[in-house]
Amino acid sequence: MKYGPQTAQIETLLEQIKSLTLEQIEALSAARDAAGNAAWIAAGDAAWDAARGAAWDAPRGAAWDAAWDATRDAALSAARGAARRAAWDAVRFAAWDAVLALVVQDLISEEHFNTLYGPWASVMG
Repeated sequence: MKYGPQTAQIETLLEQIKSLTLEQIEALSAARDAAGNAAWIAAGDAAWDAARGAAWDAPRGAAWDAAWDATRDAALSAARGAARRAAWDAVRFAAWDAVLALVVQDLISEEHFNTLYGPWASVMG
């Protein structure tokens, strides 16, 4: 299992990243913003604590690195000029949240999972 127990889901997410349109990137940014800062912080803290508690083994780190590379490439190809940086940030954070949620899904609450993964799911299905 390249990325741990959720390898298949993470590989699907990484493939989705490669074909993101600018409209999807903008929708991901809006969906993440709508999730609410306080809820996102609580979910993120719980997920990071779970990841550290699980020793953040090689598959989890590999998933994170793959998401970083894929989001950078997708955003850079979808946007031009000044919009490029904003597009990269939007998709990068939404994808990172989704990957983190998948990596620690069995270690966090359903509420925290939905907060982190929800924006991705709302746009990408």
